[in-house]
Amino acid sequence: MAQSSSRFLWIAAMVVLVSAIVLVAAERRQPRPVTTAYFSDSEVQVQPFLEKGARTFSYGPWMLGSIVPGDKASDHRFNLYIIAPGIQHQAPAPADEFNNAVLINAAEDSGDKVSEWDVFWVVVLDPELNQDIRNERELLLLGQADFVPNDLYQPEDAPGHNLLRQLEILSINDLARFRRDDGALPRVILLSAGTAVRMKVTPPPPAESH
Repeated sequence: MAQSSSRFLWIAAMVVLVSAIVLVAAERRQPRPVTTAYFSDSEVQVQPFLEKGARTFSYGPWMLGSIVPGDKASDHRFNLYIIAPGIQHQAPAPADEFNNAVLINAAEDSGDKVSEWDVFWVVVLDPELNQDIRNERELLLLGQADFVPNDLYQPEDAPGHNLLRQLEILSINDLARFRRDDGALPRVILLSAGTAVRMKVTPPPPAESH
């Protein structure tokens, strides 16, 4: 069952919603299924579910599963965050502009059932934030934390500048909607992708008892 408390915190931390976007690399290439994701500071195995006849959701060469019909987020789904930049999923140039990490907020054993996941973009703005985000609580706190950019700061100075460009956030004026009253910017911006995917997760092994 999806975590409604996390959903509430997500909405409280979120700055803006964007319409559904499926970002694909310009060149045709063999898709790379996402096979790992972060959950609660660990890395777990995931398997995108491909439903016959359904459209698939991809970020560049990275394929995340079949798209769930309809585009409204649901409290009955789990959350899947595509974080840019990231070191977890890397590809050689020119597809390296789509390097990312994937974070999920649940890793339950669902048996034969395929889970559905609302997809969110996470763009790192703070140049001082240079490591993968590995749990949802950390992500939500970073979405509420801020930093004061220098006077020359531009979108291309953000670690997640490639995703900003892909989302057509191209100028400092485009970032104005994210600014706090004191001029600070959030360390990361959290954006709904307006879509959901189907994906299976292999739960992590139980912790050893001592």
